[in-house]
Amino acid sequence: MTSPGTISLLRSIRRIAIPAALLLLSCRATTARPYYLPLPAASVGEVELEIPEATRALAEALAVDSIALRVIKERDGFIDSGWLDGTTLEHTSARPLGTDVVRVRAWVNPAKQFWSELVVEVSYRPIADPSRPERELDVALPEDHPLQRRIGGVLRKMIERYGDADALEALIAPKAASAATKKDSTAVKPDSTKPKPDTIPTRPKPDTIPT
Repeated sequence: MTSPGTISLLRSIRRIAIPAALLLLSCRATTARPYYLPLPAASVGEVELEIPEATRALAEALAVDSIALRVIKERDGFIDSGWLDGTTLEHTSARPLGTDVVRVRAWVNPAKQFWSELVVEVSYRPIADPSRPERELDVALPEDHPLQRRIGGVLRKMIERYGDADALEALIAPKAASAATKKDSTAVKPDSTKPKPDTIPTRPKPDTIPT
């Protein structure tokens, strides 16, 4: 099982600037991609594969992890599971409301030469509001949700197989050390405000009772 720290790490790999090529792919009239971009909390990693190959490899990895998929567009770099039962991860016709019904979407974008960026979001809808566009209702699943951990595990395996595994491990080590340091700093310290015991010995008073 992938730890929340690994999931956070995978998210931290995302570059701040969205590549211009990503915007072009999103807006192209012939693309099968949706018009919207991934949620900010999506998990991200890079692999040394072209977009079609990276999309196919990611789809296979998700399927191996028993995540049912509905749309796989290798040329456009897009994957969509459709709505899934939150427990079985099989397709469901249930109303998408609450974490019992979830959805996985993935965007595969051009990165450096011969490399692709994998962006995978896992979402659900906490409310139903017909007055709002459907995309505005999508919210990222919490980091500790089992499906988020599975997606983190899938991305980690992809990076280890097709990406820079050494760089991934190098990033995990300082993050783990930082977490340990933070944990130590929150340890309960002894109370220094308690009164100290009297260290001055008391001398016995002379016997004032006459003999």
